[in-house]
Amino acid sequence: MDTITRNFKSLSGAPRELWLTFLLNIIESYGYFSMSMILTLYLSNEFGMSDLAAGTAYGMYGAMCTLFGFGVGFLIDNMGVRISLVFGFSCLFLARFLLAITESTWVLKLCLYCLFPLGSSFGIPVMSMGIKRYTNQTNRGFAFGLFYSTMNIAALLSGIVVDALDIGMKDGLDVFGYHFTSKRLIILSGAATTLLSLVVSLSLREIKVSEDDEEIGGSVKTNVVERASPVTIVKELLAMPMFWKFLAITLICVNLKCIFRYLDALLPKYLVREFGENVPKGMINSINPAMIILIVPIVSAFTSDVKPYKMIEYGSYITAFSVLPLCFMTEISSAVMFVSILSVGEALWSPRFFDLTVSMAPEGREGTFAAMGSAPIFLAKLPVGILSGYLLQEYCPREGERNSMMMWWVIFLITLPAPFLLTLFRSCLGGTGSEEDPNAMKKVNSSSDSDMNPEESDVSTDADESSSHDSDA
Repeated sequence: MDTITRNFKSLSGAPRELWLTFLLNIIESYGYFSMSMILTLYLSNEFGMSDLAAGTAYGMYGAMCTLFGFGVGFLIDNMGVRISLVFGFSCLFLARFLLAITESTWVLKLCLYCLFPLGSSFGIPVMSMGIKRYTNQTNRGFAFGLFYSTMNIAALLSGIVVDALDIGMKDGLDVFGYHFTSKRLIILSGAATTLLSLVVSLSLREIKVSEDDEEIGGSVKTNVVERASPVTIVKELLAMPMFWKFLAITLICVNLKCIFRYLDALLPKYLVREFGENVPKGMINSINPAMIILIVPIVSAFTSDVKPYKMIEYGSYITAFSVLPLCFMTEISSAVMFVSILSVGEALWSPRFFDLTVSMAPEGREGTFAAMGSAPIFLAKLPVGILSGYLLQEYCPREGERNSMMMWWVIFLITLPAPFLLTLFRSCLGGTGSEEDPNAMKKVNSSSDSDMNPEESDVSTDADESSSHDSDA
């Protein structure tokens, strides 16, 4: 408790933008999690899609988020935090509102494959960039830990609201003469919270906290956005050995992130088909954020001296083996065990991935790195969406004989290679700090058109570790 109290005190001098970012994270994450939790059910129930079609649509949505994420990274770096968030929330509000009211397939595709991916690309990546800007070396790690915890507060709330609306209001509700089904109400509630996020983001300032270890909060100064062309940014990235390491870690983590996406794409349908319509799927899903909220601040406080890569590696093994209870039993208790074990592994490694992302990014290029760092969250949706639809049709159909345990065995075997790859390539990927090549960043920065601080681009892995923790798509 003394350690946690000391870390909270380190944030006492932080600017109000840090706390507003935590608030925005809660509000926006609710909209994301509440929709993701029921999206495949929504597509099947409201648009008559088969399991495979709904899963493919879910996967394409994630693939487009990844594509947009890679494409808008340089825009984030050029636009800054405030303008990026205002633009992103505007797109997300329009997408959620249209999705809640439409019965047209082309509007559905416009939302899923364009508006949502575009808005999401300016969401979490920009907020994680903001966390770096609003903190310094003394409190950045713990701030990222809180950032991840606040995200899961929203996920916990989402599970509760989903059950309250989907079970408690099965017949839907008439709003302004328009009948909303329970699932449309869930998406509409996300649109309302996104509108609130848009209003809050208008009050943000474009600022930066100085990297001053002797001052708890660090002095606040106006951040001047250094603009550069996409060609310049791409040249910088390709010249960085650190970029290629980060890309390799990101691709390995795509496979690991897939298991989290099964919570959205497969678990709800599995629970409904095996245990009935009244199964508390939202509450079971909410075990994950509830445990994260409790565990992450403690883990972040006591593992601040452990390198992010090690935490990712250790946690990945727990995550990969979390599926095993469902491989041996088709019981609600097995689903509870799965989500619980998965949560422990997530608490160890997933927040540290956010930490790794921004600590490897040179100043002024955090947007590009953060957009790439969120790519595993969304890229994982494509294989998960298609595979989950196929597995549900083959092993857990709506009607007919089921063999759900075989379905989970397939998922387990697909996920298993990820932690072993992290261990196998530890020697070449594990060194992600400035101790490797302290002059590499300086060489890149000196060739840039923008005026970046080479000391800060010294990759603050060690600096972040001296604080505490980190910040999910």
